[in-house]
Amino acid sequence: MASLSYTFQEPFNLRKTFECGQIFRYVPANNFKTVYAPIRNRVVKIIQKSPKKLEIQSNRLEGLETLMDSFLRVDDNYKEMLEEIAIDTLMKKISFHCRGLRLLKQDLFECMFSFILSQCSNIPRIKKNLSTLVQDYGRKVNYENRRFYLFPTPEMLKGCDEEIFREMGFGYRAKYLSRIIDSCPDFLENKKSGEKFCLDCSLDTEELNKKLKSIYGVGQKVSDCVQLFAAGDLRLFPVDTWMKKFMKKYYCTQKKVSERKIRHKGQELFGKWAGYAQEFIFYYARTEEVFEKPKKPQKG
Repeated sequence: MASLSYTFQEPFNLRKTFECGQIFRYVPANNFKTVYAPIRNRVVKIIQKSPKKLEIQSNRLEGLETLMDSFLRVDDNYKEMLEEIAIDTLMKKISFHCRGLRLLKQDLFECMFSFILSQCSNIPRIKKNLSTLVQDYGRKVNYENRRFYLFPTPEMLKGCDEEIFREMGFGYRAKYLSRIIDSCPDFLENKKSGEKFCLDCSLDTEELNKKLKSIYGVGQKVSDCVQLFAAGDLRLFPVDTWMKKFMKKYYCTQKKVSERKIRHKGQELFGKWAGYAQEFIFYYARTEEVFEKPKKPQKG
């Protein structure tokens, strides 16, 4: 079988990359030496050949290299990023711990659905919600004796209303998703190509962010995540519960600090690599016990 091979100057760790909360639909195998992922119109198999080498196989080879160059963000200057986010002893420790974690550039429509579903949720529930959606409406693909589902297009979901999404277990998020299906915003449509979901990346960071937030159901965190993980704008610093705890403990230590100020502080500290710093911090905070656990009440 024909395959692609990528050799990076710095490590590319599949486990860290896929388990850091940026992407939800993948199947690890062989103790995370292999990852299967449905991406756009195909299933890709990513094999960790060595710490700096990946091999890519797929059920569809046409256009695979272009797709994977974008998905894997092969043009990122990873070494420069590691150096520039290591602003102090703590971030040096985090950079070392997370070395090999890479950001991915995902499909816009799937990314938007995923992070709208992420509101007031957790990773297992997000995965369950997405699995229900793709099994009901996605196209089934059999690859290497495994069954996968491609993410449905806007056209495939056109008949879905709020009630259908609620029956899938999406809760209050159902009304947001049904509205997106019913009225795809004009600024997300490329009138030349006819593509329904595409971002105008010629806009500056905050202008595009403002347009994303104009979509019903898309707030600051979701817009930041979509812009970071789908548009590939690394200057975003999404703020969730983990980020609030971490930043309040180490970098925003005043008694009262808003999510807006935490977001701004992250962008100020890490500049053009803020997105990488955020994901490193998120992964570190979840895998290392950086916050004290509540003490059990004493008996007697």
